[in-house]
Amino acid sequence: MASVLTFPSVTDQLLVEVVHRILTVGSPIKIVMFGSHAKGTAHPNSDLDLLIIEESELPRYRRSGRYRRALCGVFPAKDVVVWTPQEVEEWRTVSNAFISTALSEGRLLYER
Repeated sequence: MASVLTFPSVTDQLLVEVVHRILTVGSPIKIVMFGSHAKGTAHPNSDLDLLIIEESELPRYRRSGRYRRALCGVFPAKDVVVWTPQEVEEWRTVSNAFISTALSEGRLLYER
């Protein structure tokens, strides 16, 4: 019988550590927690969803690696997406777009 994987609670202390680690490897303009933890609907096996907004010349698929490495050991399952301010502006008013939902339902963890 397979065991159920249970992750630690997402506490304010854990979020402070998440922000600290992100700031050690990058210069984000904003960090937003979105998804079930931000909405208060997380289950014991829910991942931690983070949106990082920063200037970048890299393609979107190559931006999150350094943040994933910096967050290693903080929370077992995380989804880290990195968008530029220009991408956010382009998509923020599109209904049901990922970015508009993440920003409207998310919890701001850091803003420069």
